[in-house]
Amino acid sequence: MAQTVSVIGINPGELRWIRVLVQLLRHPDPSVPELTRQALLYMAEAAGRTAVPPAPAPSRTTSDTMDFAG
Repeated sequence: MAQTVSVIGINPGELRWIRVLVQLLRHPDPSVPELTRQALLYMAEAAGRTAVPPAPAPSRTTSDTMDFAG
């Protein structure tokens, strides 16, 4: 009987791809797991380079720059 394990950050639709990766990493031909490992490292680096850009700084309004000196 299969047991379900919840993992934060993995959508149910992505579980199929996780299973494929595990199968590739356990492949009996030693070149397949190594190629899979290199592909995962490449994708992790690429994801780091295309990270979500920082939010723009809030715009200043006239009340932020208004001088209240008498």
